[in-house]
Amino acid sequence: MPTIVVVGASRGIGYQFIQTMAAEGNTVIATARNVADLEGKVKADKIPNTHVVQVDLTSSNSLKAAATATSSLVNGIDHLLINGAYLSVSTGGMNPTDFTNKPELFLEELKKSDEANIAGPLFAINAFLPLLRAGKEKRVTYISSGVADVPETLETRIANSVPYSTSKAGGNIVLTKFAAELQDEGFTFLSIAPGAVATETLMDTSKFTEEEQAKMQVMFVRMMQKYPEWKGPISTEESVKRILNVVKNSKVQQSGQFLSYWGNTTQWL
Repeated sequence: MPTIVVVGASRGIGYQFIQTMAAEGNTVIATARNVADLEGKVKADKIPNTHVVQVDLTSSNSLKAAATATSSLVNGIDHLLINGAYLSVSTGGMNPTDFTNKPELFLEELKKSDEANIAGPLFAINAFLPLLRAGKEKRVTYISSGVADVPETLETRIANSVPYSTSKAGGNIVLTKFAAELQDEGFTFLSIAPGAVATETLMDTSKFTEEEQAKMQVMFVRMMQKYPEWKGPISTEESVKRILNVVKNSKVQQSGQFLSYWGNTTQWL
């Protein structure tokens, strides 16, 4: 069975990935900043075939150490799945013009977003590349976001989450650059948007001010105008199921693409 490394597996979609992939019989290397907490959850939920390794996504040295630790467990990996990300709670509801008098806040949040969402994937891929080369499937999947898609942003008029959206778009191009460089080695690099998922980050509106909550509500209304059949955020189980379906059915000729969890570039919810 394949061996999968999940970078950013401590909660939400990442934790669902290890549950789903381990249940399928895969060997899973799950990474998190707090190893003890994740090991406790894995043990409590009786998730099989799973090893936990410490990682800080923003640290190249940490990721190299994680790859070294992984090499002591397996001879190669088939799939590197990068889920870890930074999403600012303080600026999630802010539009571009809201930063007019807050340039320092924008620069601070952009730096944090870029470190995790752009530099992090590059560091992770480079660290695990030798193990990927030793594997059979040679798959790398970056969990992106529909808010990083230009046509979707214009059609639904999603103006908020500027640092996050910008950095996720940057992460997409990092994957495309790897696809271009390693095209002759049989790799499949994909960026996939998971849809609107009912995670704690999205659903806990207490973290947002009333003004930010209002803007988030406007965003959801505009989404529903484009997708009238949409019933709201889906479960982590459903999102992961759809993402893995796209991954399993993808071809090496698609390497470098940015896709929705439906496997296309037009339907993001």
